[in-house]
Amino acid sequence: MMLKNGFSLVSGILLLTLMTGCASLVETQAIEQFAKAIENEDLKTLKHHSTMKFSKVALRNPSSMDDLKILKIPTGETTVVEIKDLSDNHKQVVVEVGKNKKKLLYDLKKVTKTGEWIVDDLYINQKQKNLNVMKSVTEQMDLLLTVREFVAAWETGNRDDILATTDGEFKEVLEELHPGFLAKLSKKVAGESGKSKKQRPDAQLDKDIAIVTLPRRSGEMIISMKLKEGKWKATDVAVESKTDGKHVNSAHKQAKMLLAISNFLDAYNKNNKDELKTYSASQFYRGSLDFGDLSIAPLPETHAAATDYELKIEGNLANFVTHIQGKMVNLSVIKVESDEIDIPEKYLVEEVTLFQDQGNQQITLTSLFSSRAIAQLFSEALSNRDLTILDFSSTPDFSARVWKKVIPKLAAQLPVQEITESGFSILDIKFNGAVTKVSVRQGNLPLTYILREHLGKLLVDDVQVDLKGRPASVKETLELMVQVQNYAYYMHEENIGKLQRHSSRDFNELVWRQVGQVPQTQYEIPELLMSKLTSLERNENEGFARIQVGDKHQGATVILKKQYDQYVIDDIMVNSDKVASSYVSAKKELRLAMAATPGTLKQTTVPAAFTISNMTEEEKPQVPVIEPAAFDLPQEEP
Repeated sequence: MMLKNGFSLVSGILLLTLMTGCASLVETQAIEQFAKAIENEDLKTLKHHSTMKFSKVALRNPSSMDDLKILKIPTGETTVVEIKDLSDNHKQVVVEVGKNKKKLLYDLKKVTKTGEWIVDDLYINQKQKNLNVMKSVTEQMDLLLTVREFVAAWETGNRDDILATTDGEFKEVLEELHPGFLAKLSKKVAGESGKSKKQRPDAQLDKDIAIVTLPRRSGEMIISMKLKEGKWKATDVAVESKTDGKHVNSAHKQAKMLLAISNFLDAYNKNNKDELKTYSASQFYRGSLDFGDLSIAPLPETHAAATDYELKIEGNLANFVTHIQGKMVNLSVIKVESDEIDIPEKYLVEEVTLFQDQGNQQITLTSLFSSRAIAQLFSEALSNRDLTILDFSSTPDFSARVWKKVIPKLAAQLPVQEITESGFSILDIKFNGAVTKVSVRQGNLPLTYILREHLGKLLVDDVQVDLKGRPASVKETLELMVQVQNYAYYMHEENIGKLQRHSSRDFNELVWRQVGQVPQTQYEIPELLMSKLTSLERNENEGFARIQVGDKHQGATVILKKQYDQYVIDDIMVNSDKVASSYVSAKKELRLAMAATPGTLKQTTVPAAFTISNMTEEEKPQVPVIEPAAFDLPQEEP
């Protein structure tokens, strides 16, 4: 009885050993057939010994065998170390392969119809950052094949294929991008590749994110990928070029820049300023596009710009250079980042530069549009004698020498009648660095506005006009005429202090320092000084100027000397029908009047509403009318 029981126990142990050996043999055979197919590069056999899932993912491309080599799946003598039954049709088998006994983990599935065990996946033990991790071959092969498909799509430039390899915001931007821009971008990203067998990607995986580095003939491509719904998709790509230096730091960002440029050009050519405001930097829009006539500066259509362009990026700035009708156009783009984390950065056009004369002359749209606007604004302000606007639209030098010295009451008397005729039209604009010359026609008279850049703004620095007997510079003419007219006003108001300040040393010694009020002569000198300008000569080298006002019957010649870097009145030669000689010195006449009336001169108060007149005492009305009208009270400024 005991012998019988002992025999039964031995038989059970032997049977269990045989069954285990048979099971191990089945798994080993399935694994060895799979490994042999890899070793022989037999894709057909490999698919036969793999599940449908593994074949569709890891073996979907003819180049799959090349990528399996990249993974360096060990082959050779296989020893089963451990078997774990997960279900009747699913096992996990740990094996040691080759002399180094590399450990692999196989997922095996049983084919229901044949009962054959085949490979569903395998995991390779790899070192990564001092850690041993098991990586799925299916997942790695899917990533590597996706990289191949990504490169192939970008090399061919097929829009649908490119979009199929991307996801997220990257895909959204590419979908909106003009086909011409996408084709050019894809060509730049793809570059020149070597033979496919030499392309050995290096993938760094972390859960559902991967960074893949792919060697290229001229450098390397770095693809950022993300696993979504079981599929790897590119979220960005960069290219580093070691030969030509044409790097692509981020295709995603370049696509966003190109989309911003495309949208800007579309809005510009449609003359849609609401859309332009969206795609332009605020300062550029407000200081140029908002009031500019876009028709005078045509820009290329998007499809034309996409065929021939160059994009240069440096930090947060980029320059997009293209051509239209043989002329170069540069769009400057700036990256604007939001303080909010959830709001992505955006790209806006901050300036457009037009290059003419084979690149020797460059014009910005800001200069072009603002030069037209500022010239017209200045012309209107001059016609209206609006000192506030004239000061605002002029350079500090023009304002300091002219507008800030004008007495508001005298603004209407400024000698600018010839250059304020109705009918303002711009003929031509020429740019030369910080100086812009705007040629216009005012009535029938040609003028040239000289504009200079000051603190980023174009301002009127002078107006040039060809008038007989005058300097070409309106600024020089007005600088002296304002001095003369102010002098007339000070005499009329008997402001001895101001007269002293604007007279020469000789004039002061002979007259103004010796009187408390203006001596009375037989000539109405203030009225004569306010006469119409006849001629003006200025000799800067010798430091004197001569101004003729009025005519031979009624007028004066003003002699000015340069004293302490400014012109002051040295004498006034009166021309009047009342005297036999041609000219009488006002300085001499005032001196004689002082001698004739020693002591305090007779006070003659003239209300501000009255006018200077050369009529005799008998001819003067009870309430005389003041002439010139410039002595009236100024109008209230708007």
